[in-house]
Order: sequence, then structure tokens, then C-alpha cells
Amino acid sequence: MTVIKSPKNKSRKITPFQAMMILVVVVCFYIFLQNMGDNFLYDYDAVAMEFLQKEGYNIKTNKNDHSSNNNNDNNVVVVSSKEESSKQQQNKNERIEEENNNSKMTTTALSSSLSSWPSPIEIMGENAILKMEPILGKHRPDRDAIFSFARGLTLDELNRFVGSLLHTGYDGDIVLAVEPKHDLSKEKLEYLEYHSQHSNVIVYSAELVCKRVLTKKRCKVFKMFLHKEINGYLPDPRPHREVTQLRFEYYWAWSTLYSPTARIFLLDSRDLMFQLNPFTKVPSNIENKIMVFEESNLKQISDEPNNRLWLREGHQRKYVQKLGKHIPVSAGIILGGQAAIETFGRAMIYQWDTTQCKTYGCDQGHVNFLVHGNFLLNSSSSGEGGAIKEVTVENFGESFVMSLGLQMKHGGGRNFLRKTKFVDETNTILNQKGEISAIVHQFDQDKKLRSIFDGEKTTLFVKDWETIIKASSKTTG
Repeated sequence: MTVIKSPKNKSRKITPFQAMMILVVVVCFYIFLQNMGDNFLYDYDAVAMEFLQKEGYNIKTNKNDHSSNNNNDNNVVVVSSKEESSKQQQNKNERIEEENNNSKMTTTALSSSLSSWPSPIEIMGENAILKMEPILGKHRPDRDAIFSFARGLTLDELNRFVGSLLHTGYDGDIVLAVEPKHDLSKEKLEYLEYHSQHSNVIVYSAELVCKRVLTKKRCKVFKMFLHKEINGYLPDPRPHREVTQLRFEYYWAWSTLYSPTARIFLLDSRDLMFQLNPFTKVPSNIENKIMVFEESNLKQISDEPNNRLWLREGHQRKYVQKLGKHIPVSAGIILGGQAAIETFGRAMIYQWDTTQCKTYGCDQGHVNFLVHGNFLLNSSSSGEGGAIKEVTVENFGESFVMSLGLQMKHGGGRNFLRKTKFVDETNTILNQKGEISAIVHQFDQDKKLRSIFDGEKTTLFVKDWETIIKASSKTTG
């Protein structure tokens, strides 16, 4: 009897080289799919430009001089009529000459300089006007205001920010940018509608046009600038950019709606909570003043990897060397009078226009560059006097603001806050003088502290809102 043995199955092993090639193919295919999807995001630009062309306007696409990439994301759209062409060319030549002069001035020394930051409207053309309407609420120009880009917050996070602020007795404006109305959950929309009627909350729909670059999302603004003759919104000519940078365009636009006596905070919202009314510690007359707040007393910019990277991106090496000796200040907490905030907003937008930094967190680098390089001081909105006459850097742990992230990261790890007595037995955050901090920022960087703020502290405002909902349902029922 003959026994026939079946051949053994030999499993084929993938070599490291083959695995690497498969990974490369997968990544390339993923990028291809992303780019295919991104093409649809430009439709609104194409439609707007086609409409303008039909109306007799010239459309030109110019490569941005500061770009190092040869892709369509760096194109700038210029809209003009035939009558405007020669005048715009003259203005363009004047702008180039002014930028060259400013460039020579800023590279000579790190000292105070008189700078007139261009208005963001200029890049849109002479017929552009700023036109933004809130979907909820109404501005009160003579009141203090808090601005925050709150797009993507959960209801609990929104409740913690707005609820804790109202709990302090604050009665100024609270201006928020959130998702488009159709993307808001029923619960969030109900929350915002109630507080727009009862608590001076003003809500804007941040209708962004975004694309992904690998894992990063970058966006353009939409429905911000109107063509005054055609009465249609103009496409955003700037390249896609990080939302952390783009938010300053909203802050600038909102600041133009307030009177010179208004005091304005620009604040993060997801990781920020109020323990006291922040304006009780702010002088009444800060029309031409900017206040910024240190994030630590342990690390200089040059010693902290992230802040060193953010400052280095888009700036000359000599600035990193000279400014690196300073303590980093936070881009998530900026305070000033209306004129100063409007000027600061223009400076931040111009910083991005000149660097076009694509690294997440570059807004922090821009703030530190402007503040520590003394480029904000004596800057002017009209050339007839400084809109920013004073810039104050508040030392870490000595003011009414506590940004905790960097200090916790480099200060000894777990239980650091309790060891340094920044937290008392009631879980209240104190400064190093033992005073209650009005603003607590970046509490989520510590696991135990995050559980306290996400838990017992937020629960208080959630219960308050549930009580309001129950009372409202009884009234309507």
C-alpha cells in the first residue's frame, strides 16, 4: 500500500522590506484619497469667482511670495474692476515699499517700533467690507466682553465655561464661535438659546471650509467679508490654516464692534474655568494696554521644546536666540482695551500672513515674538497715535490668572500642585500669594485635577442647568 504524503503548507513570511513597501503604498493611497476629497472643498471658491467674472470683474491668482510649496493652497484671489486695476496696482506698490521699510526696521534691532499693522480687509480688495451676523444674541458695545472660540465643545465643557463665569456675577458680553447651527446638538442649541436671552451670550456660527493634511485639519473662514457692490460673500484668499491661529481673525472682527471703553478678554474655553469675576482685578482704564500672563516660572522659551519650536517656525534664528531667554506667555489668555485688542488682532493675523506657519501651536510663537520682541509697543491703527502704548507681562503665580500646564509638566509631576500649595483643601486654585485665582487654565494637564474639574466642579453647573430645564418645561407644559 502506497502512502502519499501531502506537501506541508509553508507560510510565507513578509520581509521587513516588503512590510515597509506595503506601509508606503497605504500611506500614499491615504494621501491620495484625502486630496481627492479636498477638491470638493474648493467648490465655493470656484462658484464665487465664476459669478464675479460674469459681473465684469477681473480675477487674478497670484502666488504668495512667502510660500515654499507649489500647491494651490497658497494662491491669493484678487477681485477688481477694470477701473480699479491701476489704482490697486499703485496701492500694491505702496504696500510692497512699506513692507520693505518695515522689514528693514524690524531686523535692525529688537526695540520698540511704530508699526501700522494692515487691516485684514486689505487683502480682500477695495470693495470688501466686514460683514458678520450672530445667530443668537446681540452685542452691547459699551460693556466688557469675553471672546472665545468654542467650536466643538461638549455640552458639559460649554456649561463649565459659561456656567462658572456667570456664577461669579459677571454681567458683560460672552461672545462665542461654535459649529454651524445645523451641526449643533439639540441640547447645545437649547443651552445657547437660553443664555443668549438671559445671560448676554452672543453666538456666531463658525462656518469653516476645512481640509485634512494627514492627521491635521486646516481651515479657511467663510461668510466674513462681503463684496459691497455685488452683495455676496467673498472667498477666503488665504491658505488653509490651523484653527488656533484662525480664531484671532474672529477676535479681531468682534473687537471692531465695541467702544473704546470696553475691556476685552481673549480666552481658551475647553480647559478654562472661572473662580471669580476676572474683571474685578482689571483696571478700569486700559484702552491702550495689553496684558499677557506667564505660563511658568521654571522654563524659558529656549529650554522648553514646544515653545522653542513655535517661536522658531517662521522667525529668523537670531530672534529665537534673543527672545528664548524669556518665560513663555500664553496665547490662550490675552487682556486689553478695545483699541489695543483690535490692534493686537491685526498684528496676529499679519504674523501668520508673513510666516504662514503650518505647525500646530504657532499662535503661541507669534504671541511671544510680538510681546518679548517689543513689536506691539507703540503700534498704531491709524498712524495718529499708539493703539498699544503699554504691554504688561504678569509673572506666573502672582496675578489672578493661573495657567498650569507648563508648570505641572516641568515641576515634579504628580501632586505637584498640592506640594506647592496652589490647591487648598476645598480644591480651590490659589496663586503663590494664597489668593484665589479668578481664571484657572489648563487644569486638564493633571489627572487628579482634571477629575476634580470634570467631576464635582462641573457637576454644580450641570445641576443648575437641569434645574432651569425642568422649570422651563413646567412653564411651557
